[in-house]
Amino acid sequence: MTLPIGSRLGPYEILAPLGSGGMGEVYRARDARLGREVALKVLPPELSENADRLSRFEQEARSASALNHPNIVTVHDIGRSDSTSYIAMELVDGRTLRELSAGGALPVRRVLALAGQIADGLAKAHAAGIVHRDLKPENVMVSKDGFAKILDFGLAKLVEPESGGVSVMPTLAKPETHPGVVMGTVGYMSPEQASGEPLDFRSDQFSFGSILYEIATGRKPFQRKTAAETMSAIIREEPEPIGKVRAEVPPPLRWIVERCLAKDPEERFASTRDLARDLATVRDHVSEITSAPEQAFSLGPSPLRRLRRSTVLASALLLLLVGAVAGWLVASKQIAGTSAPTFQRLTFRTAALENARFTPDGQTIVYGAALGGEPRGLYAVRPESPESRSFGMDADILAISRSGEMAVLINEVGPFGTLARVPFAGGTPRPTIEHVPYAGADFSSGGEELAIVRGVGGRVRLEFPVGKVLYEGGQIGSPRFSPGGDQIAFFDYDSGSVMVVGRTGGPPRALVRGFNLPGGAPCWSLDGKEVWFTGSSEPGKPSGLHAVDRRGKLRLVAQMPGELELDDISRDGHVLLAHHSIINGLWGSGPGDSAERDLTWLDWPEPFDLTSD
Repeated sequence: MTLPIGSRLGPYEILAPLGSGGMGEVYRARDARLGREVALKVLPPELSENADRLSRFEQEARSASALNHPNIVTVHDIGRSDSTSYIAMELVDGRTLRELSAGGALPVRRVLALAGQIADGLAKAHAAGIVHRDLKPENVMVSKDGFAKILDFGLAKLVEPESGGVSVMPTLAKPETHPGVVMGTVGYMSPEQASGEPLDFRSDQFSFGSILYEIATGRKPFQRKTAAETMSAIIREEPEPIGKVRAEVPPPLRWIVERCLAKDPEERFASTRDLARDLATVRDHVSEITSAPEQAFSLGPSPLRRLRRSTVLASALLLLLVGAVAGWLVASKQIAGTSAPTFQRLTFRTAALENARFTPDGQTIVYGAALGGEPRGLYAVRPESPESRSFGMDADILAISRSGEMAVLINEVGPFGTLARVPFAGGTPRPTIEHVPYAGADFSSGGEELAIVRGVGGRVRLEFPVGKVLYEGGQIGSPRFSPGGDQIAFFDYDSGSVMVVGRTGGPPRALVRGFNLPGGAPCWSLDGKEVWFTGSSEPGKPSGLHAVDRRGKLRLVAQMPGELELDDISRDGHVLLAHHSIINGLWGSGPGDSAERDLTWLDWPEPFDLTSD
């Protein structure tokens, strides 16, 4: 069925055909009620009789409409006229990523810009528990002004805490995909998807890695002569190293692609938000990375068999010293205008840091991290000692009460985890909420009740106490109580806003909007007059430490190279920051070594030769 130009479908006037796919025809149309143009996806009457096709069509509308994000195409309307079903969506003036990359590899900066946006959109979907399952270049639109938007959620699945098996029916990746058999696309499937195994959000990461490999090199990583051979390669073979295909791809980007394309889902990113953050860090440092030469050298006889140099993403905890900023925290303009902040580094190992919080006395910092490539753990460190103490548990810290009880996140599988309580002195975590999409928590000023942010039914809620909804929106997180306990600050990532709402409810207020908020939390100043946060108001600019008062007056507190994330402010005025940067690592192994040794010193070592001994 083809709709003629000028005909009407419900309130929509057909202007021109845009394309076709397994789910029906897509038209450019005008909404006569609002006077705006839309992309109208139409399921023909003959296919509406197909229960599977109709179910998938409706699933697309439900999945996409639950997501509000600038990098996901917006669903405006769903309807039915006579026997024809349709979805009215945002009209993107641009080309698909397939069309954009038809001429071969894209410039590295363009790759990073688009990849970061796609990852941001995926992170939004995954935080809501939605897995796309058919991510490919045809399903990413790039507008004329450079914005990437994910579309076609026809195969999307809402992941339950314990999901069953997934039926997978592949097709070849070509525009004329055959109707009725699209349950993933060969060439972009994950190994678990190609094998018909249960899958979660990490399957999308693999598909994303395949796209990233392709637009960075101009080649598909697993392309073979037949669909069966391609699926076999996805399951059993490794792609040609991306650096061999295109040498100018920077090492950190290669590392991200390789991690996305890991056969074992456990070896991919623990969350797609982490993936998006790593891409943002590489993007912000691409000039430094691409200008750093990779030294080629030969090794003669030596006790060290092998040296390996690698560029990695590193994080460190920093303490913004109270002596320099106590006046700022109590809003002293004289000190704020004349003193420069002083930083003390607290962690020194290469690490992927998660959250960090002060203990009630302000003398100890608890943080979650994967140190030196080890599995994630929970640690404690004191400013006077560089050694971190392990709690011996796989967890991330969320909050610490005045009595010393910790709220931690354990048993994470993708966006799902278990919120638990455990004493700082040690013990067995006591589960509070299990198997929910989770984003943040904080103890009330009394220290007993928790304010939490969690996903429910495709939306994300701020609750206090647990079960009472104070705010519901798209992607929100990081709740923090004011010193007086009457207000809760939190982030609205979709609008880039620092929000405040009363603990008993009422209308929320945005103190500031339009920031890129890479992570961390909105933390109150000691007097409760300001909310401090880290972010950037300009694309491509590293995040800085900012403060905004309750009237919306904004000021910059500190700026330094790399990405800053504010984690906490202690009761005596110390400020806890995570500093993310890219470093070079150097590893070596000798004849008797069972594993490589970390030989890294400073942040950018360059090996030139080895002595004979």
